Amino acid sequence: MTDEEKMRQLEQLLHTINHDLRTPLSNIRSATAILLQNLTDPLTADQRGFIEIIERSTVRLLDQTNRLMLFGQIAFLAGPLEAIHLSEILGNVKRQLKNAYDIDSVTILTDGDPLLLANVHTLSLTLALLAVGDIKHQAETITDDLPAIHIHTLPKEVCFTIHSQMADHELSTSFVELTREIVQQHDGALAISDVGGQKQFAFCLPLSPSVE
Repeated sequence: MTDEEKMRQLEQLLHTINHDLRTPLSNIRSATAILLQNLTDPLTADQRGFIEIIERSTVRLLDQTNRLMLFGQIAFLAGPLEAIHLSEILGNVKRQLKNAYDIDSVTILTDGDPLLLANVHTLSLTLALLAVGDIKHQAETITDDLPAIHIHTLPKEVCFTIHSQMADHELSTSFVELTREIVQQHDGALAISDVGGQKQFAFCLPLSPSVE
């Protein structure tokens, strides 16, 4: 078997693992949310404790699938960056994870449609994950502050600020490292801050030289 065939099989394996994990885990988390909120008879302390253990374990495994997706982007889609309009990247944000995330809850605010150097799939996946995490499966989360992606165009770069609903406990070290590497592949630097107990991410990427 050639190295190319091995890489192709590994790519397919990662995709299959991610898909086969995420769908049942999403269903489990939705079910636990219903059990914790909508039962007519109150749960005993032991019952609630067991369900909360299941939910925490499910969240952890969902986070692992996020890292699998990011790793796949780094391992198999790395290559020369292309000049891509911002509108194409933002359109792909919703397509990337439409079956796994509540992308419609994300507010995207931009001041234009510049041409920047990027990998459309890698960057759009990163933006989607940073913005929404797993809020589709957090039915108990009710907030006036929906996740938002703010984009500001400067003379030589485009700056992204992502106001996330991701809490501290959802932000693993490996997720940060993979995300930071993707941003670095795009010639940017990831900054992370805490705003009201939730994460805010920021980075700037260079415009395509053709628009300078």
